[in-house]
Amino acid sequence: MNEILHPCFDETALGYRIHLPIAEKCNTKCNYCKMAFSKCDIRPGVTEELLRSSDIDAYVNESLKIYDDCRIVGIAGPGDPLANPKEVFYALERISKNYPNFKKCMCTNGFGVEDYADKIKEVGLDYITLTINSINECTLSKIYKFIYYHGEYYKGKSAGQLILKLQKSALHILNRFENIKIKINIVFIPGINDMEIDDLIQFLCKYKIDIINIVPLLPVNGTEYESIKPLTYGEFDKIKKDLQNKYKKVRFKQNCQRCRSDARGKVTAQREGNNNQCSFGYAGL
Repeated sequence: MNEILHPCFDETALGYRIHLPIAEKCNTKCNYCKMAFSKCDIRPGVTEELLRSSDIDAYVNESLKIYDDCRIVGIAGPGDPLANPKEVFYALERISKNYPNFKKCMCTNGFGVEDYADKIKEVGLDYITLTINSINECTLSKIYKFIYYHGEYYKGKSAGQLILKLQKSALHILNRFENIKIKINIVFIPGINDMEIDDLIQFLCKYKIDIINIVPLLPVNGTEYESIKPLTYGEFDKIKKDLQNKYKKVRFKQNCQRCRSDARGKVTAQREGNNNQCSFGYAGL
C-alpha cells in the first residue's frame, strides 16, 4: 500500500480524506461560526445534511468509488465531535473494524478531551486538530459567547477561565499519547486576538505540536464578527511570513481551504481564494 498522506498535516496535494458529518451538537458558540445546512457554502460548520450512524458504511463505500485512494476518515462537524460522543466514537469504532488500514482524524475545540481521553486512546485516533485562539481569559470571553459544560452554561469571565483550563488540559493529555499527530488551528481575528498570536505560539512551543495552522477570519453573515474587515491575501501572507521568520523551528501550514463538515476527496489549494476543490454531500447514496 502507498504511504497514507493527510492533506492537512503533510502539506501535500496528494492526500485524500472523507469527512463524516455526524456531529450535530456543539458545546459552545464561537462568535465567528454559524452552523448551517447548505449545498453551496464552503466553510467549517456546514454540511448538506447530517449523516446517520446506520449510513456510515454506505457513505464511506460510496466515497471510495469516487476517491479510491482515500485512506483517511475524519470528523469535523458540523458541531464539535466531543459534544456528540456516542455518535462519534461509534463511527470511529466502525472505521477501525471495517476499514482497519484507514487513519482516523478529529477536529475539536478540545473541551471534551479531559472527559473522553480514554476513548480517544482506545479508538486509536491518528490525527487530532485543536482550535485554540488565545491564552488570555478576557480575549476568550470575547471569542466564545458561552461554553456548555457538564450541564451548565458559562459566559463572560467564567467562560474564558474554563476554556483556558480545558484547552491546557487537552494539550497535556494528548502529549502523553503516542502515535497521534497534533495540529493547532488559530483563527486570526483582527482587533480581537491579532496582538496575542506571539504569546500563543510561544505557549504552544512548550508542547509536541506537529503543525500550526493560522486561519484568517472569514466574516460570516449572522455572526457577531460579520462586520470585521477580512485580511487581504497580501496582508495575511506578510503575517505568515513574519511568523515563519520569527519561529523557524515551528512548522506552519501553508494553506487552509476551510473545509466543510462533509468534504470528501482531495484538497486543492489556490493562491488566492479559499475554494475547497472536492466533492461533498450525499450524491449517489
